[in-house]
Amino acid sequence: MAKERILITDLDGTFVKDSIKVIDEDKESIQALKKTMKIGIATGRSIKEINFIENQAKIKADVLIGFNGAVVEIDGKRIFEEAIQKESLEKVLAYIEEQEIIFDALDGEKRIGTHRSDEKSKLWNMELVEPENVFDSLLTKKIYKINVRPEKGESDKILSQLQRTFPELAICKSGEQRIEITPPGITKGNAIEALKEKFDLTVISVGDSENDISMFDVSDHSFCMSHAADSVKKRAKKIINDFHEVNQWVGG
Repeated sequence: MAKERILITDLDGTFVKDSIKVIDEDKESIQALKKTMKIGIATGRSIKEINFIENQAKIKADVLIGFNGAVVEIDGKRIFEEAIQKESLEKVLAYIEEQEIIFDALDGEKRIGTHRSDEKSKLWNMELVEPENVFDSLLTKKIYKINVRPEKGESDKILSQLQRTFPELAICKSGEQRIEITPPGITKGNAIEALKEKFDLTVISVGDSENDISMFDVSDHSFCMSHAADSVKKRAKKIINDFHEVNQWVGG
């Protein structure tokens, strides 16, 4: 018996190419794919933000992987979640405060920190807040992921510093001005590996960032967007310009 297929896609830069709106061709593409296979979404964003895009695209995904794997839901039921442990959270926040780094921390409902954005359409109904005594406030919350926002040209240096300082955490770059910090062992790839162990699946993945490499590595078929960095593209099996091109290879 053939394995059941599942297509798992990243959002920003991939299914939501401009991080604002899913184009009509890609909506139609994922709706067509949903008729022949399961659909999953794997992103550094929250489940709340995934739901926003599901509504926009008029689909209901079978598997939701949020915060790069810190939260996993199947058919609307949460089967896994792991927040950053308080001891590690205290150390990371102290480092961020000392280094005066722009950041936002995600609890699943809001983006909390010093990051500001004039591009409200990219927030996907998530509120950006900076409460009084923001660092103390965060220590009372369950935080799944922290986005560090380096100045242009500083990402690689700060990434290296963070990885040396906090080797117990999962830390990766997902954009020229965004570094993502999650609990240890949390990656999209590990989340997909757990799914493959639980279910007999053929996995097809689509992405465009460094945090998608782990997903490519454990997928049976992988597609990378052509605008991705060369280091990311070389880890995927095929390169595409737009999400809907996937249908040419796996549709039907």
